[in-house]
Amino acid sequence: MIEELLVSVREQRPDGSGPLQVFVLDIDRRPTLAFEANDLAEAQEICRDADLRADLSALTSDGIPVCTPGSTLSPRAAAQEEIAAFRHAAERAPASDQPTMAFLIKIDGVMVVTVGPDHA
Repeated sequence: MIEELLVSVREQRPDGSGPLQVFVLDIDRRPTLAFEANDLAEAQEICRDADLRADLSALTSDGIPVCTPGSTLSPRAAAQEEIAAFRHAAERAPASDQPTMAFLIKIDGVMVVTVGPDHA
């Protein structure tokens, strides 16, 4: 479930070799979800996950499905403001061993605690 995806940030790679990169999942060319991965190949693998797609398909934003069966899901490197928004959300996420994912859009039925780096 999506709730399981919204957890704390991993600051270093598991092997201790340095920070992970922040990527954004664009759904139908709309920046939707920010997350960390080692590289683009890993980001693409995460975005191909059937469970993630199913979870995203169950969500709406302003009454419109976030993801439909025909939606195109494309990961890309995050822009600076997206990285800042991700870091801001990750700092406020509960501690966990799981990777952090942060929505960049409003999700219906989800109480927003923070929406961007300028909101404390």
